[in-house]
Amino acid sequence: MKTFLKSVLTLLLLLALGNGFAQTSDGGDKVTTTVLSVFQPEITHNIKKMADSPSIRDSAMPAPNINYNLPARKFGTDYAVEPIKPAKMNGEPLASLNHLYLKGGFGNYLSLYGEGWYNSERSKEMAFGAHVRHFSSSSGVDAPGFSGFSEDEVNLFGKKFIGKHTLDAGLDYSRNAVYFYGDDVGNFSHAKDSIRQFFNYVSANVGLLSHFTDSSKINHEIRLKYYYLSDHYKTSENNIFLKGTASKFIHEERIGLDASVDYYSDHSLHDTTNQAILHLHPFLAAEGEKWEVRVGLSAFAEFGKESPFYSFMPDAEASYDIYKHIITPYIGLEDGEYRNSYKHLTDINPFVNPNVTANIRNTRDTYIIFGGLKGNLGSHSSYDANASYGKVENAAFFVNDTLDPQRNKFTVVYADGSLFKLHGELGYQKSDKLRFLVTGDFVKYFLDEGMQQWHTPTTRFMVSAKYNLKSKIILRADLFALNEQFARTYTRSTEAPFLMQQTSKTLKPLVDANLGFEYRYTKYLSGFVNLNNIGAVKYYQWNDYPTQRFNLLVGVTCIF
Repeated sequence: MKTFLKSVLTLLLLLALGNGFAQTSDGGDKVTTTVLSVFQPEITHNIKKMADSPSIRDSAMPAPNINYNLPARKFGTDYAVEPIKPAKMNGEPLASLNHLYLKGGFGNYLSLYGEGWYNSERSKEMAFGAHVRHFSSSSGVDAPGFSGFSEDEVNLFGKKFIGKHTLDAGLDYSRNAVYFYGDDVGNFSHAKDSIRQFFNYVSANVGLLSHFTDSSKINHEIRLKYYYLSDHYKTSENNIFLKGTASKFIHEERIGLDASVDYYSDHSLHDTTNQAILHLHPFLAAEGEKWEVRVGLSAFAEFGKESPFYSFMPDAEASYDIYKHIITPYIGLEDGEYRNSYKHLTDINPFVNPNVTANIRNTRDTYIIFGGLKGNLGSHSSYDANASYGKVENAAFFVNDTLDPQRNKFTVVYADGSLFKLHGELGYQKSDKLRFLVTGDFVKYFLDEGMQQWHTPTTRFMVSAKYNLKSKIILRADLFALNEQFARTYTRSTEAPFLMQQTSKTLKPLVDANLGFEYRYTKYLSGFVNLNNIGAVKYYQWNDYPTQRFNLLVGVTCIF
């Protein structure tokens, strides 16, 4: 009840106070308030007056005079040194090596192929391995004689690391068999045994190579090689080759010497020849940030059944990087002497008559001037284009041997003249995924009257490509092209039938395309298919010797 009375009294008081004010408004935002009461201002009389006088205080304080003494005491600073472990850089782990790789297959023409490689484990002391290969095919071309062949090869090799030197050695053996199935006369026996030819080859080599990183040391290499070659017709060849090189830096230049001795001994049923070639080549090389220069002198001495032959010729080469290894021109002068050994000739043309050893000559380049451009077109591609011109003596060419009754063998003729060459190549490679290479050559001989560059095309073109799809599918493609070639033949004279006159036979241009496909089932097992001469083009690499057409080879590869 008391609370209620208090609320009523408060309300009445507020209403009474509200009647003491008057408010007017002009209709806008301005409000006028009038106070209706009496205001009587008063001043309090108890105010005291301050009696303090103003004064100025000096802010500069005198510095206190403080005296103190430091006691001379020695404190010990002994501490224990803890060694810090050297920092280590953890590189990528070395990939594990597999010891054995086998590859084999078969195809049409009763072709049989097998190849294998063996390598030792990774070692800082030594490395060794072996390689074996067999490839054979039965007769399969349109020829009166058996046109099969076989190739067998065994290679052993090893290296021993001795301080700053590497000692390496190798032993090789091969046996290749072919048949003289070419037919120009058509009136002789084509029995398989009567046209057989094989080559047995045994070779051994040893070498010592230095690896000095100190420029004051003399880096050197010594290599000794021997081989013995024999065939079905009792023709044999022995070769001993000794070569030594040494070089040393004097300030910024490198001075060196190359020296070699090449000895041949050829034996046939009709003749025996011995010959030795000595070669000395002192040189001086220097290089800067963008340039390289090498100058030297080549000296040859040849001893054989003919009079000794000597030649001295300066050689030099210089290059300059014009722009960031993209454009690098180079120019040079060189000469050389090449032994047309029985092995060299039969490696090129296995259908050579064995009695060719009786008249073997060496090919000499009296001088060759060359120049070109090379460089990189990005981080994955490069190019090289060059031209050369010079004099040549005893250039070797293969022609049909007309003195052979069956005319299914070749002999070698020699000619003097000049030689002009053009060469170009463009390559692209991005890791192991894509590889692409294009090469082209133009070779033109200007020979004595009546001579041509028999069985030597003027134009060669090659394209090779490889594509790796996620290391699962490997695709390969190759394209070879040669322009027309010429073979030397003889026909009876129309004026004198008992005489034979020399003529030229044209061999058609050669175009050969090959495809390869490999599928890797696992890391250690895969299968492959090779398709050679997919156009089944009939062509002659040598006169009267047609080659196999479409060839298929299917096989597997294994890694252990």
